[in-house]
Amino acid sequence: MIEFSESFTNMSTVIANLSLILGIPLSIYAFAREQRKERQNEQEEIYDKLMEHYAGIQDMLFSHPEIDQHLVALDDAEALRRQRIVYEMLVSLFERAYILLADEKDPRYQRMWNSWLDYINYWLNRPNFKAALPDMMLGEDPHFVRFISDLSGMDLKP
Repeated sequence: MIEFSESFTNMSTVIANLSLILGIPLSIYAFAREQRKERQNEQEEIYDKLMEHYAGIQDMLFSHPEIDQHLVALDDAEALRRQRIVYEMLVSLFERAYILLADEKDPRYQRMWNSWLDYINYWLNRPNFKAALPDMMLGEDPHFVRFISDLSGMDLKP
């Protein structure tokens, strides 16, 4: 009976040690995986919210075709004011996308940033938007201003 007890104790000790040896790394792996998954969900939520804001701006332009003119100067003061507001909204949105996504190294986030880069380039090719940039960059994040300066070929000041 004593042999069985010693054998059981030894076996219990081996099992306990094995569970520690395997359990701790497994727990760390599970925790790290959950953190990575949570971060990915947060980034996708950020991207979705940015896209919702952009869609809202597009809806505004669709609802007000008089301000959806970006190739020639507007002659109506009210339309010009509304267009300026839309441009300020775009700059704010582009700055948020830049701050949240531009420095990410993960390929999934780089794909998100690349789509925003396409939007930014699209707008930088609109003469009215580009002409409004110097005033709109005042007070913006210096890194973002430098980025837009390089992309637009303009000397912009934060």
